[in-house]
Amino acid sequence: MNYTDSWKNKEVFQDQLALNKRELKSYPTHWWEFLNILKHLKTKNILDVGCGAGAMSELCSKHLPDVTYVGMDYSEDAIEIARKEWPQYTWYVKDYSDLDPSSVSGYDTLHAGAFLDVLPNGDEALEHLLSLGVPNIFIGRAKISDKASYYTTYEAYNKITTYAYHHNHKGLVELAKKYGYGCLFSGDRNQCNIIFQKNQ
Repeated sequence: MNYTDSWKNKEVFQDQLALNKRELKSYPTHWWEFLNILKHLKTKNILDVGCGAGAMSELCSKHLPDVTYVGMDYSEDAIEIARKEWPQYTWYVKDYSDLDPSSVSGYDTLHAGAFLDVLPNGDEALEHLLSLGVPNIFIGRAKISDKASYYTTYEAYNKITTYAYHHNHKGLVELAKKYGYGCLFSGDRNQCNIIFQKNQ
């Protein structure tokens, strides 16, 4: 079975929005990490790849008001919900594979939170993002392993079957070097933040 399009499901993003609204009252740990990493990177313009229902825009608005936030997702339903909930931001329906260097030239940071891990080809997707040459790429909640990269599947929101991709640690470091990035890992291996910074 191919679950690549399983996230094109309006009910999933309605559930995600409801969860995010609860989380806006009491932030989960990974939201604080998102804010702290953007502060560390001195982010001014961020493209949130795989933004889902768009809650990260609200975090930026509340805590990083000088940051220009733009969200994109391959799901029309996700972007429809994000546009309705937070109409003051810019939203695009677009797949990560459609990005090219010219379309990301205005951003200093790409964010992909809990996005690469729901693909069957997480390393390939990451390589595409690295090839774009954006100064900072922040991957949130990645799964890291010493084994060769692999995926399993799981049920998300009790509605869809999706992938759980695990990146080989050494392979990530080598991929970063290939495209001229240094990389920093933080957090545990099932919820790892990875910061790729372009070498000067």
